Amino acid sequence: MKHLFQPLLLLFFLPFTLAACSKSVSNQKDTDNSSGEVDGKVMDENGNPLQGVKTTIEHTVWYDTYLYGVTDNSGKYSIKLPAEPAGTWTAKAQIERSAYGQDYKFDLQADNTDPFDKSKVTTRNFTWKLSGPKPGNGGFYGAHVDLYAFGTDVDVTQIKLILTPLDTKLIDGSAATSIEKTIKDVAGTFMATDIPIGRYSVKAIYAGKKLLLDNRHDNGEPAESKEVIFGKNGTLGETEYNIEFWISE
Repeated sequence: MKHLFQPLLLLFFLPFTLAACSKSVSNQKDTDNSSGEVDGKVMDENGNPLQGVKTTIEHTVWYDTYLYGVTDNSGKYSIKLPAEPAGTWTAKAQIERSAYGQDYKFDLQADNTDPFDKSKVTTRNFTWKLSGPKPGNGGFYGAHVDLYAFGTDVDVTQIKLILTPLDTKLIDGSAATSIEKTIKDVAGTFMATDIPIGRYSVKAIYAGKKLLLDNRHDNGEPAESKEVIFGKNGTLGETEYNIEFWISE
């Protein structure tokens, strides 16, 4: 009897052990009255709705626990929050576009970044911004041009970049305009920051000298004016883009 009792005891406790080690979340509509909902709208900076944008709801405690939604032709989405797991969630949205021979992914700006729970209907709206600071210390929505001195001893922080658009529209369809940027030392890299992604011609201006630009990632010759197509050069974040030039005289 003693040997028979021990296997039976193990079989009794095993289901409880397995249940305590797992957690799953369904994206199906939950009819439980204790569940909640998050909805909202995704727009460009002119207030136009954006269709087919993926929105992600992430649990703040449970690892790898997500819910997803996609905006309709009115730019609206709605995601049902399950009754379990308990706790709070955060919302984010990203948009993907292909242009200039590159694939781009953009973080969208949320109107509210506070966590929320299932106790009520929550609204989180998003805007596609091509420039401006990201919340907190998250850098900028725009791209950057990195400069590296090669054959010149100029003070790089005194250089100005003049970017002239080669197309009438930026990647989001908004009007492209000329941009003048100063160079900053950002953690040891000299760069012009927060440039809306489009296709430009760029020149480096420095008092009393003619500077040449040389794309570090092609076989072209140095020239006063170079085309800028932002991409992934160096170790960059998921939604960060740049172009790198040598500068010389």
